[in-house]
Amino acid sequence: MSAAYDLNEMVDLFAISRSSRRSDLMTEKIATLPLREAVALVIEDWADDKFRQLSAVIQLPSGQSIRSLDDIRQLYECAAGGGGTKRSD
Repeated sequence: MSAAYDLNEMVDLFAISRSSRRSDLMTEKIATLPLREAVALVIEDWADDKFRQLSAVIQLPSGQSIRSLDDIRQLYECAAGGGGTKRSD
């Protein structure tokens, strides 16, 4: 993860899943909330569902998305440590 993020920035959290009848990927919007809360939801609340964690996508207003669970974990650690700065575009 090379960019720094504003952990208070509002983002959309999505879960990607496969349809049970087709092989298409389906996107389900879970919530719009601050980045800090989105990463906490994925790491803390979804901890018992590894597939759901790996299917998490955080969409930033700039159009960028955070798809890697490792990147989400790093952001979570940054949030827990009180860090966070503006993203450098």
